[in-house]
Amino acid sequence: MKKLITIVGPTAVGKTDLTLALAKGYNGEVISGDAYQVYKHLNIGTAKPTTDELAAVPHHLINILEPDDDYSVSIFQQQAKSLIDQLNDNHVVPILSGGTGLYVQSLLENYNFNDIKPNTKLRIELDELYTEYGVNGLREYARNLAEKGGIEIKYTDKHRLYRAIELMTAGDFDALTSQTKDGLSYKGPVIGLQRERSDLYDRINRRVEIMFEKGLVDEVKQLLKNGVNPNCQAFKGIGYKEVVQYLEGFISYDACVDLIQKNTRHFAKRQITWYKRMPYIKWITIDSQTTESEIYGMACNIIDSSFLRNKG
Repeated sequence: MKKLITIVGPTAVGKTDLTLALAKGYNGEVISGDAYQVYKHLNIGTAKPTTDELAAVPHHLINILEPDDDYSVSIFQQQAKSLIDQLNDNHVVPILSGGTGLYVQSLLENYNFNDIKPNTKLRIELDELYTEYGVNGLREYARNLAEKGGIEIKYTDKHRLYRAIELMTAGDFDALTSQTKDGLSYKGPVIGLQRERSDLYDRINRRVEIMFEKGLVDEVKQLLKNGVNPNCQAFKGIGYKEVVQYLEGFISYDACVDLIQKNTRHFAKRQITWYKRMPYIKWITIDSQTTESEIYGMACNIIDSSFLRNKG
């Protein structure tokens, strides 16, 4: 099984600093799991790593598309899988750093984009099974299906079991053939960074102010001047659509700043909710007194124990 270190957490929590430190410490290269950093010229509003940071450690899936290009979770998954294979073959540790929950989860859990939709009727039956027998009832149901397909199911989480049962009921066993006990496709830890909500929101508000100081409005003006369609996928990211509203005269400058701060806080809240669905995340809690070296040390302990546990 290929190695992968994953760093997740809400926007502005401090993923970039830790990711860079780990890449240097573990002979790693960074794979971005962000849906908007793939776009060229969208630098400030996406909180893209700086030129110096990009030069310090090799980064992948950043600046690979023009702003008018489309991108999707399935494309990301294919590209990231290929990169992880290449890096492992070259004895380099891939470090996935991301804030787009669906992108990260689709890769870690090997989502199968074969259009097998959730089976509502089956899920009602599984709800009843879960209510009466709990997770053990689901595991027994899944185990019986898995035996018919000649595979082994190691999931212990309710939501993973629901999806596995759906796939097997539809006859798709291939998506479930390579997994850890947590239902993961790679060997290595998933580390989550978290802060007190008030601290995180303060960091978000300050980050947005810094974006405007660095020239976010000018960045958007230049993109529009270069012919980028304001309705394109890239401009759906927070920070761009609001500045377009300001430039078109629909909102004031101060209202634009406030709106981006509010939308980013709401986005962070959604990210936190998403990550709560991923029970295998090992959390590091950061407060105002926690130093970068302490965060790095805690992450290293998680990584080293994970690779030791999965040795072989």
